[in-house]
Amino acid sequence: MKRILIAAITGSLILFFWGALSHMVLFIGSGFTPLPNEGKIISELKHSIPEKGLYLFPGGDFRNRNTIEASAWEKKFRTGPVGFIVYRPVGGEPLSPRKLFTQLISNFLSALIASIIASLVFALYWKRVFAITLLGAISCTSVSMIYYNWYEFPTAFFLAQCIDQVAGSFLAGLLIARMIPKPATEVIKSK
Repeated sequence: MKRILIAAITGSLILFFWGALSHMVLFIGSGFTPLPNEGKIISELKHSIPEKGLYLFPGGDFRNRNTIEASAWEKKFRTGPVGFIVYRPVGGEPLSPRKLFTQLISNFLSALIASIIASLVFALYWKRVFAITLLGAISCTSVSMIYYNWYEFPTAFFLAQCIDQVAGSFLAGLLIARMIPKPATEVIKSK
């Protein structure tokens, strides 16, 4: 268990620094488009939306929809515009210590899961690296693809997220698979 924790800590640092490099130097994971007429739109948002939240438009109460409301909503959806806004009415620090700490904890949990899986896989080094890399791919297919499909995130954003996740998992996998002890059957084969 000690090796798993050490591998998770080291793997999380690799994920953390890869994330910094990919987002702040290589700009992988971007795909955002500047908001046209930003000043005018922000002014209207400040005036119209008082609370932090995730807003969908066209909106509706999806829990208590009757047939008439559903039909009207579907018509609005078909004619557009359609979108959603993640909104916070007050500013904040883009790279606050809290956000960086939360990212590090997220990376640690991901690396811990990868380390546990690597300890269970009875395979040679490169197969374990491949298994950990697939964990990055599953995040693309299970999360990013949902946003791409249902909320129509831009293709460039979706592909950048996949490259970022798979590359980070591969880099962390190189170290984690090296640090986790070889399974007993592999040790027997090597003698």
